[in-house]
Amino acid sequence: MQQSPVLAVDGQEILNFGRQSIPSFLPGHRINSGTFGTMGVGLPYAIGAKVARPDKQVVCLHGDGSIGFNFMELDTAVRHRIPVITVVSLNGGWTSDPQKLKPGRDLGLTRFHDMATALGCHASLVEHPDQIRPALEAAKKATLDGLPALVNVVTDPDAQATTAKFTTFYEAA
Repeated sequence: MQQSPVLAVDGQEILNFGRQSIPSFLPGHRINSGTFGTMGVGLPYAIGAKVARPDKQVVCLHGDGSIGFNFMELDTAVRHRIPVITVVSLNGGWTSDPQKLKPGRDLGLTRFHDMATALGCHASLVEHPDQIRPALEAAKKATLDGLPALVNVVTDPDAQATTAKFTTFYEAA
């Protein structure tokens, strides 16, 4: 039987994508900041989850804007050998902006993988879809050796998440 990992998700577009495309099957196995919640909590949540549940694989899915709030927590993870995997959706800015209407949206393509390597993490850059699986497998292997890992994934800056209806509530008659 395959073990269910704990997933922490943080950001704007990636938060919505994560909610809509990555299922959770067990209580207490998904942590996020809530609807349009407090950005920057993903990595601290993931570190806390790993400390609380050292037997679980813990993955943090971050936007490139949101990871900037607490990126240095990777240093905490390295110093204390807390082996979490952080996947960054590197779309180059705050939210999606296909019409180029949002001033201050552009962040550029930050080399989070180089920064993570400098802190002592295992890290990689993914620029093509066929690189995702090998990067995640290498990250998982690094965590088995006690290292935190970061996978920096270049994503489409124009991809927009939509709000999906997950259930229908009926009023009692």
